[in-house]
Amino acid sequence: MNKCSYCGAEYSDDVPECPIDHTLLVEPGTAAAPNSPPRSGPARPDYEFPPLSPAERQKDLVTLVTCGTLVAADLVVSRLQAAGIQAFIPDECLMQTIGFNLNTFGYVRVQVASQDYDAARDLLSGN
Repeated sequence: MNKCSYCGAEYSDDVPECPIDHTLLVEPGTAAAPNSPPRSGPARPDYEFPPLSPAERQKDLVTLVTCGTLVAADLVVSRLQAAGIQAFIPDECLMQTIGFNLNTFGYVRVQVASQDYDAARDLLSGN
């Protein structure tokens, strides 16, 4: 007897697929081989972090990363705030207004306090 791995119905050995949901049938006790190796986790985007000069480290806010869209920048800010790092999107209102034309500026900045720059960079880079 073959068993459908999706709905659990059993059929004789001469039936190759479940007539209900068209799943290929396997014999009990045998597992189907996966088509691809399991992923170790979600893929993280690669960010480019501009190095800060000593003069920039004296500023209140510094640019941590630039993102291609407002949505991507908002995700970065959410991730930083979840870790207790305050972040700011100075281009947020502008990109909401002209978001239909990303070629106008081409990026959305995410800024953090200069003292939080290293911790934020380490968080986003996975270190």
